[in-house]
Amino acid sequence: MSKRIVILSSEIANKIAAGEVVERPASIVKELVENSIDAGAGDIRVELEKGGCQSIKVIDNGSGIEREDVALVFERHATSKIYNFEDIYSVASFGFRGEAMPSIASIARVELLTRRKDDLAGTRATLEAGKIQEVAPAGCPAGTQISVTKIFANVPARRKFLKTESTEQGLCLDAITRLALAHPEISFQVNVNGRDAFTAPQARDVSERIAMVMGDDFSNHRVLIAAQKENFSLTGFISRPEFTKSNSKSIYLFVNKRFVRDNSVTHAVLSAYRQIIEPRRYPAAVLFLNLPPEDVDVNVHPAKMEVRFKDSHGVYDLVSKTIAQSLAGTETSKGSLIYRLAPKVDLLSRRKDMNDYASDFAPSRDRIPVKPFGLFSRQNLQQAITNDLSTRSSVAEKVATFNSDNIGAKETITFSSLKYLGQFANTYLIFAGDDGLLLLDQHAAHERIILERLKKTMGPQIISQSLLMPEIVNLTPGQITLFSGYINFLQEIGLEIEIFGRDAIVVKTLPVILSQVQAKEIISDIADQLGEQNQMPSLQEKKEKILASLACSAAIKANTVLSSDEVAALCRDLEETPFNLTCPHGRPITINFSLSEIERMFKRK
Repeated sequence: MSKRIVILSSEIANKIAAGEVVERPASIVKELVENSIDAGAGDIRVELEKGGCQSIKVIDNGSGIEREDVALVFERHATSKIYNFEDIYSVASFGFRGEAMPSIASIARVELLTRRKDDLAGTRATLEAGKIQEVAPAGCPAGTQISVTKIFANVPARRKFLKTESTEQGLCLDAITRLALAHPEISFQVNVNGRDAFTAPQARDVSERIAMVMGDDFSNHRVLIAAQKENFSLTGFISRPEFTKSNSKSIYLFVNKRFVRDNSVTHAVLSAYRQIIEPRRYPAAVLFLNLPPEDVDVNVHPAKMEVRFKDSHGVYDLVSKTIAQSLAGTETSKGSLIYRLAPKVDLLSRRKDMNDYASDFAPSRDRIPVKPFGLFSRQNLQQAITNDLSTRSSVAEKVATFNSDNIGAKETITFSSLKYLGQFANTYLIFAGDDGLLLLDQHAAHERIILERLKKTMGPQIISQSLLMPEIVNLTPGQITLFSGYINFLQEIGLEIEIFGRDAIVVKTLPVILSQVQAKEIISDIADQLGEQNQMPSLQEKKEKILASLACSAAIKANTVLSSDEVAALCRDLEETPFNLTCPHGRPITINFSLSEIERMFKRK
């Protein structure tokens, strides 16, 4: 028997709508700060308690609200931006559908204080669970102040999905960071639990604001871009190829100053970098796309985080070609021209293994007598394995002598019965056996080796190297917040850091196995991993992600020629490494082609 159709009450409808607009404290911060920007504020202050989970306060010096309109602020679809349907296609402000304030009020307690500049007195309004409790005159400075408390108190199921206090705080700071990047003319200040956490005074232009917000690391490796196509333009900054990240979250796209996520534009950015940065590394970019409001639909997402372009192909081409052309003539920090027609190969930055690092310790620490075994030490790089028959024979003899008695053949890799044939694409090692061929991904294999060694030597057994000069790494305030809960864990793996102010971390020691990786790269990659909240629900998973990221940074790269000794040592160490069928990211380390499969491909069977 079918159920009757009913009309939801306004209370339930508001709570459902709130779920689309207000996912977490960062959503509240975003909506309130955008309202302040729309009100013409030149100074915006945000105060957070317990990462925004307990209370959020946004104070601005904007235009304020007329007393007669205060109650309407909390009515659904009450707006000063739209008067007919066609206005949706020409709206240039952030909030325009009248959903944010009633959505916030429906799941929290809200107090609003506002006064227009020419009014003698202001107005106070208080609401709880979406219902107005009071609207009365009050004394207050010009502008608007909104306090939000008891967040999700009347929808406890939603509160259960919140992350830790530091995580939510980091997400709030990220939301403010994005808005600060797009509005250099506005001063932003964030106070967390009574302490200043983020300050961005008014800047002359976007370039100066980017330096304030994203730090010197990006600023010292950025390239200015600018292009015009018909009625839309592209400006901003992109990173040089030597400055990369472990994910694409450092690609900021602003459409008419509104931060949005667009897979097509992100793909356009990555396509321009495809042949000049390492696989699975990503650039950083701050892009500002400006086009007539009628050529972009900002009404396709409740939180207005996605847009639809009238000429999506034109936008894609403009972004991809502009970045590619800018990179083509750009010199790296080392002074060499970027070569865009072939994959990046950097043979001189060859990663070493843990035992090799021991001989490179700085004078500040006594040499540790560890016997090197030769993997990834400097060699004559001109002797490519694929062109040297004597090398192939030498490797085959060394591989045949490996001891694999204690390794189960079905659960791990063994090379004792395989003959080494050579290296393909300077990335894959080829072996032949009685029953077919085996291809090995050298980067994936070395990743697994390093990861398991990091795990095995964590704690007192870890060998770390003190830096002669502590290195300062700039991060965003949101990233700094995420590090606070992992300082002890990083110490266990030999990485000693300290939080230095509001936007930097000082690196004092590195684990020996990572001593040839730049501290900035390590810290940046860890920050990226900690920022991937939805994919790491537990603390243990986050720690595993950090270790995997470190292993990836230190591992030998694709497109790197290996000597016979290096191949032999890599195979030996892989045999002795547990879980050696996949890399830390779950990709296979080897692929087998059986003789019968090969014969079928040649139609012999």
